[in-house]
Amino acid sequence: MTSVTSKELEVLGALLAFDFIGFAQKSSALDPTDPCYGQAVGAAFGLAARRRFPQGATPQEISDYVADVLGSLEAGAEDFDPAFLERLVADGLDGGTAPGGDHLDPETTIQARLVLILRLVRELGLGPDQQRELLAEAAHRMAA
Repeated sequence: MTSVTSKELEVLGALLAFDFIGFAQKSSALDPTDPCYGQAVGAAFGLAARRRFPQGATPQEISDYVADVLGSLEAGAEDFDPAFLERLVADGLDGGTAPGGDHLDPETTIQARLVLILRLVRELGLGPDQQRELLAEAAHRMAA
């Protein structure tokens, strides 16, 4: 596992634990210019999205999901374009972990994935042990 991967997963772990001071401190150590930036969060996001939609999802289901996220005033979600969030969810369901691809810049992509994964983890009812398992599985996928 690379340093970037472990740092990103530490950032995600702090967010999921609602350790906002740790989240801010760990986030500042990330380098958005690193070519691997966003991949570990992308892997964890994809895992969570596939758990939420184990049979996959139609474009309409994804659109409805994003509308629900935006309609719930999910913290920070209102800052993102619905079509952008829909592409991220579709990409996550397809197993994509690229930092940006045809999306906005990598930093915006990682921020959106963090907002969405926080929602997914809460919806799935993942407690601390399951959250650690999710992060470990993401690390394992990144190492493979």
